[in-house]
Amino acid sequence: MSDMSAQVRRALDVAVEAIGGKPREGQIEMAEAVANALTDRHHLMVQAGTGTGKSLAYLIPGIVHGRKVLVATATLALQRQLVDRDLPAVVPALEKELGREISYAIYKGVGNYVCLQKMNSEDIDPDTELVMEVSSLEKDAKRLIAWAKTPGVSGDRDDAPEVDRRVWAANSTSGRECVGADVCAFGSQCFAANAKAKAQTADIVVTNHTLLAIEIVDSHPILPERDCVILDEAHEFMDRATQAVTDELTSNRVLRAAAMARKFMPGKLSDAFHKAANDFHESMVDYGEDVKTDPTSQGRLEEIPQSLEFSIRKVMESSKAIVQFLSADDEIIDTDALAERARVKGAVNEIATTASTLLKMGDGLVLWYEPTFSTLYPVSYTHLTLPTIYSV
Repeated sequence: MSDMSAQVRRALDVAVEAIGGKPREGQIEMAEAVANALTDRHHLMVQAGTGTGKSLAYLIPGIVHGRKVLVATATLALQRQLVDRDLPAVVPALEKELGREISYAIYKGVGNYVCLQKMNSEDIDPDTELVMEVSSLEKDAKRLIAWAKTPGVSGDRDDAPEVDRRVWAANSTSGRECVGADVCAFGSQCFAANAKAKAQTADIVVTNHTLLAIEIVDSHPILPERDCVILDEAHEFMDRATQAVTDELTSNRVLRAAAMARKFMPGKLSDAFHKAANDFHESMVDYGEDVKTDPTSQGRLEEIPQSLEFSIRKVMESSKAIVQFLSADDEIIDTDALAERARVKGAVNEIATTASTLLKMGDGLVLWYEPTFSTLYPVSYTHLTLPTIYSV
């Protein structure tokens, strides 16, 4: 047994003892295999049954080696288990055994955190208007705002009081619509930015399949630098990855973006987009009625239905015109206005990009229509054949 393997075995014994467990042969075998993979820098794929203790079997070798480890899980439940239960239970004992501090953090998308800028903005966007119109949501909104103002809270949705999804939408934003901490007036307090900063320096970062898939497909680093990637629940990765990189076009998304644009920049451009959005909505309603009588009009489609193509093209053209206008408008100085523009531009650009993709049918794309939520999905063949990752 090598010195490193012996260290991993001792550390595993310490961790198991810390949680009141007993040694398990399968866990020991897996931990040694992971340790060898880290030492020799080779890929490893492990299949282990329930009760093996997989989490400790891959966490302990990473900690002992002192490598920057990224763990990607399929479910939020496993993320929380690792960060809230497994790691807190064993890290103090491992720090004493190894004689050094061990840090860990969770890394999620921006939409999983309260957006302080949006929460404190005087501008009323469509998400906030909806909450204000439904009186029963006011109590939820007040509870969420009070929690976000409490010193020391994470801003993480999993830690927040349970509120209606519409209240959460009114007080959070997507990565596409975020202005960025460097520009935002609340940048220094930003929950998402602070969580990201903590993750950049942590020894172990726990994230999800979705963010890892986006990074792979877009070839753009969004996750912290790491020496090793551990893909837990790996059998779920292909499905999660396909979901993550699949665009979708729905009437509600288009109408929301049009309402945001019209409020931020009233005029001919936003009026044209608003009309295109309403026309698209009506076309989708009519198409949905047709599908009820013709089941072959759902699922995979060989081409865009003629009844939808014209309205999709108008949505694309009008949304692109707004994006071009907003991209050229660099005279805004007020941080609230900058944040509002970023939200509008992000929402409208997402529509423009998806509509444009839909109109490229036949160029390595397949189209799906899902009738339950009346949704169009353009899916690239490349999204269906992601790079193979051999992992734990």
